[in-house]
Amino acid sequence: MHIETLDYPLIHIPAGAFTMGTIPTGMRKTDPEEPQRNVTLDAYAIGTYQVTNAQYAQFVEATEYAQPPFWDDERLNAPDFPVVGVSWYDAVNFLEWLGALEGVAYRLPSEAEWEKAARGTNAWEYPWGNTWDASRANTSESGNKRLMPVGSYPSGVSPYGCYDMAGNAYDWCFDWFHMEAYKYSSAENPLGASEGRRKVIRGGSWIARGEFAARCANRAAYEPIRGLHSVGIRIAVDL
Repeated sequence: MHIETLDYPLIHIPAGAFTMGTIPTGMRKTDPEEPQRNVTLDAYAIGTYQVTNAQYAQFVEATEYAQPPFWDDERLNAPDFPVVGVSWYDAVNFLEWLGALEGVAYRLPSEAEWEKAARGTNAWEYPWGNTWDASRANTSESGNKRLMPVGSYPSGVSPYGCYDMAGNAYDWCFDWFHMEAYKYSSAENPLGASEGRRKVIRGGSWIARGEFAARCANRAAYEPIRGLHSVGIRIAVDL
């Protein structure tokens, strides 16, 4: 059976170093993000936008996969909203299905890849700069109280051209969340711990306080079996 998948535009991120993590200021708890250091990554590509409900629906219909639990919630279920309510394992299964259709080894981004795509090479706090601006992202400060269509905040685009790296929905990352493994991870293509209890999520969401949660370096995590109404999917692939 041939399925004509919807468009999945990707941004090419060149190989090279960037500044990852946070320098502690004493003004807020940033232990999970420390130390700040230079990290070098191979070239890769990452989704310009988050995967939408319309895109995920093709997977559900083609494979008879279970629907996310929030598709009856009008705050979350518009076709052009990012799909949420998917577990880490659901995200991996979706990417394997899509990759098999297109002959591409799609995967989740590592958290280092995600952070470089979000902040570029200038170590900005947010995708647009160092000053929080609630008009550039869909977070609790925006007052929308719902998801928004992907790409709704062009003024919040990252230096490489990725949308919604701050707010709307968190993105699942490949890595296990671990404080010590992060702190002492490799300076080249780090992946963190080999096992753990929770997977990393990045980017903040429509219900999160964006001034803190939507910072490029902020690290959060959930158990990979859980599907949250604030966590979605962004594609990555090796180049």
